[in-house]
Amino acid sequence: MQALGPMIWLEPVNWKTMADNCSDNYHVPTSHLSSARVQTRYLGRPELSHADQFASPNKHAFVNGHSVTFRDADDNAPRYLHGVSQETMQLFQDYHDATMPEVERRLGALRARRVQLANHSIFPNGILGLRLALPRGPLKTEFWHFVLVDRDAPEELKRVIRIGSQANNGAAGLFEQDDVDNWRQVTEASTSRLRRQYPQDMSMGLGHAGTHPNYPGLVSERYISENNQRLFYRRWEVFMNAENWADIPLAPISARFDGSATMRG
Repeated sequence: MQALGPMIWLEPVNWKTMADNCSDNYHVPTSHLSSARVQTRYLGRPELSHADQFASPNKHAFVNGHSVTFRDADDNAPRYLHGVSQETMQLFQDYHDATMPEVERRLGALRARRVQLANHSIFPNGILGLRLALPRGPLKTEFWHFVLVDRDAPEELKRVIRIGSQANNGAAGLFEQDDVDNWRQVTEASTSRLRRQYPQDMSMGLGHAGTHPNYPGLVSERYISENNQRLFYRRWEVFMNAENWADIPLAPISARFDGSATMRG
């Protein structure tokens, strides 16, 4: 893989708000509605609606403070998030078809053909791809944004992924600008005297998650929940209260690793 970047900027926000947000899927059709409509009109994307979000077949898994939203569907669709449009779809499909035999050999059929990555966070501060929210104080975060591409992919494909990624995310990204507004307002509101009198409500989807035969950790029944927020802050609390590393529990690896690839590659 090849990491392009980083693009670096400072934001007047608390870094935990970014990790809180990155697997918060219910904000998308509200916060990003105008940006999504632009993509619907100019890129041929399907319209984004509340019905799509709440009836989505996507799953949400959580383990050791990490979270991942993913789609489990055998539809042979290219596994990309950025750069796909009516004009570029064939480029993605051709590369997907050409590389699938190697992907399936290395990762097995489940991960190669069924699991499609979406939003995710790597505890404590890796969010939405290869991106870092680095705390520079309680009310300031330095953000590092990389674009991750396959080093052997055609240059034209890497170009459209890079442009597509920066059109959504990054300092000038349409979606990123929506999120920054939210992050700033949440951070500012949390410092007010009135706000500090009330605990944060993170009860959505409580009790609707459990173990899954194919996936590790806790898997939410619904795409929309606040399991990410609850488990992220619970894990953060464990770290803050631990006297040493031995006090921090680590869930064992239980995921299926079919194929020839190991944890080292």
